[in-house]
Amino acid sequence: MLQHDILGVVERQVRTWSADDAEVYAAATGGYSPAFAIPLLQHGGPQLGLTGADMTQVLHAEQSLWLHKPLPRHGSAVVTKTVTDIYDKGSGALVVSTWESEFAKTRSSCFLKGEGGFGGERGENRTFAVPGTEPEVSFFSTKTDQALRYCETGDVNPMHHDEEFAKRAGFPRPILHGLCTLGITVRGKNFTELHARFTAPVLPGDELRIEHWPTGEFRTSTREKQVIIGWVRFSEVDGR
Repeated sequence: MLQHDILGVVERQVRTWSADDAEVYAAATGGYSPAFAIPLLQHGGPQLGLTGADMTQVLHAEQSLWLHKPLPRHGSAVVTKTVTDIYDKGSGALVVSTWESEFAKTRSSCFLKGEGGFGGERGENRTFAVPGTEPEVSFFSTKTDQALRYCETGDVNPMHHDEEFAKRAGFPRPILHGLCTLGITVRGKNFTELHARFTAPVLPGDELRIEHWPTGEFRTSTREKQVIIGWVRFSEVDGR
């Protein structure tokens, strides 16, 4: 059972990276983007630190990124992580964590099935939508080893490489990291802010249909379903 005393806990660590790390990320996602800052700050995966939770019941729900200044090709930074909110969604709990450094801030929301009903605040429900105009469309065929490639960025969640674990979670086999699908979706784009909701899992080997609008909205789908929806902001770094 999730331990709610993780709320407000602050952890600090020094993260160091090199140009090789950026190349590993680009190889795993089909190209580089500022979204590289997400696994850099959230090293190990967004699910780390959910003390007491049944990890087979944890789903990555939403992800945000704000860039404070350009990320150098190599360097180091002090990263501060805080569990900022635990919301009661009825059927589950939504745990929101933030990671902050001088270069960027990330926020990750994880949904924990079966952990709701504790009487807490429900929290806001953000809406994501896309314009009614025609988007720019591209396709990306994921490889059967795509999840293993992304694991090399440091994400240790067994949901993406352990077949028995994935089956206990209700999947036929390991699923692709939501952050890998997100990286594929925004590869080659230059932005200073990103917000995304993960709406369905992707299996390695699936073909992705990626839609982008000039106003920043994006959506990615497989043949069967939408898997990500979100938006980026194309503007100067503003330090927010």
